[in-house]
Amino acid sequence: MLKKFSLVLVILLTCIGCDSKTKESLYNEGVQQLEVSNPGAAIVFFKNALEKDGNYLDARFQLAKAYAALGKYEQAEKEFTKVLTQNPSRDEVLLELARLNNAAGKGDLSFGYATQYLSRHPGTVEGLEAAGISCLVQKKYQDARQYLIQALNVDPSRSTTKLKLASVDMATGDIEKAKALLNEVAQADQKNFKALYMLAAIENSSGHGERAATLYQRILQLDQNQINAQYKLGLLLLEKGEVDKADQSADQMIKTFPSKGDGYRLKGLAAFYRKKFDEAITSLQQSVKLSPTLEAYHFLGLSYYSKGELENALSQFRVVLDRVPEARKSRLMTAQTLLAQKRTEDGITEIKKVLASDDKDALAHNLLGGAYMSQGLFEDGMRELNLATKLDPKMVNAHLKKGAFYFSKGRYAEGETELATAVQAAPDAQNNRLLLASYYQSQKKTAKALSTLQSGLKGGKTDAPLYNAIASLQLSAGKKAEGIKTLEQAKQVDPAFAATYQNLAGVYAATGDYPRAMAELNQLLARNPGNLRALLGLAALSDISGKEADAVAYYQKATQTKAPEAFLALAGYHQKKGNTAKAIAVLDEEIKLDPRAISALEAKGRILASQKEYQKALKVFDQVEALNEERGVALKIGAYVAMNDSSKAIEQAGRLIAKRPGSSQGYLLLATVHQSLKNIPAAINEVNKAIRADAKSVEARVALGNLYQATKEYDKALASYQYAQRLNPDSVAAQFAIAAFYDVTGNKKQAVGNYRAVLQKNDSYVPALNNLAYLCADGYGSKEEALRLAINAFKLQPGNPGVMDTVGYALAKNGRSADAVKVMERAAALLPNDPTVRYHLGLAYYLAGDKAKSEQALQKSLSLGQSPDAKAAQTLLSQLKR
Repeated sequence: MLKKFSLVLVILLTCIGCDSKTKESLYNEGVQQLEVSNPGAAIVFFKNALEKDGNYLDARFQLAKAYAALGKYEQAEKEFTKVLTQNPSRDEVLLELARLNNAAGKGDLSFGYATQYLSRHPGTVEGLEAAGISCLVQKKYQDARQYLIQALNVDPSRSTTKLKLASVDMATGDIEKAKALLNEVAQADQKNFKALYMLAAIENSSGHGERAATLYQRILQLDQNQINAQYKLGLLLLEKGEVDKADQSADQMIKTFPSKGDGYRLKGLAAFYRKKFDEAITSLQQSVKLSPTLEAYHFLGLSYYSKGELENALSQFRVVLDRVPEARKSRLMTAQTLLAQKRTEDGITEIKKVLASDDKDALAHNLLGGAYMSQGLFEDGMRELNLATKLDPKMVNAHLKKGAFYFSKGRYAEGETELATAVQAAPDAQNNRLLLASYYQSQKKTAKALSTLQSGLKGGKTDAPLYNAIASLQLSAGKKAEGIKTLEQAKQVDPAFAATYQNLAGVYAATGDYPRAMAELNQLLARNPGNLRALLGLAALSDISGKEADAVAYYQKATQTKAPEAFLALAGYHQKKGNTAKAIAVLDEEIKLDPRAISALEAKGRILASQKEYQKALKVFDQVEALNEERGVALKIGAYVAMNDSSKAIEQAGRLIAKRPGSSQGYLLLATVHQSLKNIPAAINEVNKAIRADAKSVEARVALGNLYQATKEYDKALASYQYAQRLNPDSVAAQFAIAAFYDVTGNKKQAVGNYRAVLQKNDSYVPALNNLAYLCADGYGSKEEALRLAINAFKLQPGNPGVMDTVGYALAKNGRSADAVKVMERAAALLPNDPTVRYHLGLAYYLAGDKAKSEQALQKSLSLGQSPDAKAAQTLLSQLKR
């Protein structure tokens, strides 16, 4: 209570006499408080000045800066915007907004302000530096480097620019360059503490703790009040395991700086290292009272998590995420905590947010794999776990580390031994067992995989994930009856295990037994009414079965979970039915929940563009551009092309090239414009420019291959695709391009193999699922597999008429002609001028016994021009007429 009273007293004393002072004197006192790093008191003075004159722009400008200094970014942005509204020519506000958004981690917004400033003040060091920092925040390191080097060319002695350029070097692994820049800054200004702190951080991350300690001690020699240096020295002690010394250092810091939170934070961390979580919580709570930091909140969350107080842990992690949504560690711990609470779907949602920012995050893939495993989704789980160990062979426990390392080096026998050792060492660790089984399966050692899984069975609820994994192996071997029997065993040992019902539904749906598939999903919903997968599965199956009212009802129930994919699925359904108003209303509902929902914004813009409401679409794409510039510009170019306004399309691409000459994206977008104008040589020229800008761009090589394929220069096309794959052997886009090339050029067997290779990398890649399903239906695989693949694609993209066409074709090939007719009629309504879809509809009518409608559909197909199915359509039509 005493501390709270003291704080109130300080504010009251600050305000005494404010009424009698002029706005100018209040302003001057506020500026003085800012100069002595007291933004809280400065805010009081500036607010009082504004009470006297609401149009006092200088006071409002400084008020915004004071809020920014306190880390209150929303209030700061609000005040800066007011200044800009009242005086649009006050350009320094653009710089402040750029800096503010950079500090808040919103590099995309910052870049817009920085480039706006540069358009008014070309070549200024401040604008170039702000643009460079915004690119750094967005991890666009090549662009960041270019802007910052330009800034240094303007002012070679500017230390802030050198520090940021050093940050770029650190991020890209060029440590020696970074150190050279930082030493240059430190030599020019011995008290440039930022340079010294950065040098220390480099030494510490490079494993040179003693060198880092020397630098921190140097900082303290220059200024003994640099408490952050003392704190960092304490952290180094903790890293060395000298917890007692760190604790003593914390006590000294608390004694010397009782009003600062750093000493308490260090003491809390020392207690956390000792696993004295109650003591850690007490110290960390005191730390955040005195000076809140994200680190303290994060470790508070870890302390509560370690005690098993999961809701309290979540509260702390959410504090971090509210302030910095991009905070990876707190996002992953939020996910981990939700998984520990058995809130698996919520946990998966959080993990996917991390992967949306960085799909190369090994730990996130590892967590996601474990989450899928806990749901019994063996294939999904194994895909994620394998990807995690591929991205980072040094993942989890020692045996797994070694196993993954050996696999990454091609030493499979040793890797297998290490994984087997891991299972023996911890027989209850299911993830290890499942990972080993996955490895055996990938090596086609199915018997070993089954044995590994079966040896883990214990006769209780924990067997359910293993039974699901065993069933997956049986089903993949074509043993449907055994797979179903095993899944029924899983249901018996744990009737509440969701994945069992989903997997059984998948088996029945893949063979066209929709009633049984839906029965399984309804059983799951009876136990778990909010299960998103069950709701979307029932919606898709109802749609395929022609039960439109049921489909809508399930989609609407799915949206009650607030999951983005539910809104997109319902919107896609309405769009497919031609009800664009309803589709947009659904997307608006999601956008209201999350204004930064790029997928929803993009879908809305595309619908508007398809209705030729181009101006409305462009406004939506402006919103996308504010969130993701390259994506937004690409969408706007597409809209301008559809409007036949090629000059504006070219202007948009040119603007991106001017901003980022070292990036391939602008050139690739310009190539698409030329391609739309049928100017293939110009398009090829732009793609070659993209390759010169970024020689490692897989996208550029694939785009070049597509252009060569369009001109039937097949040798060049294939060479370009293969070059792309050599650049990145894991690229799904390159692998798919090669598969599609073989498909189009008639080498169907080779195409099948390549499509399967794509699905091994990503079994949710709809183009590969769809194309492989089609080839299987045409006899290059089993008709049963064709239907399974097509339904999997449909579940992922229920609004895609091309996928719907493949589903109908696979149904027809599986003898389900009545179902095929229903699906094909909807596909034909969505693609009325596609000759292949009309041929498939004619085939479905023929198989269903409706010869009149079959003849009509086939004649329509032939009237629409040449297609790969023209000969088959003519043959069937002739047969009907006989």
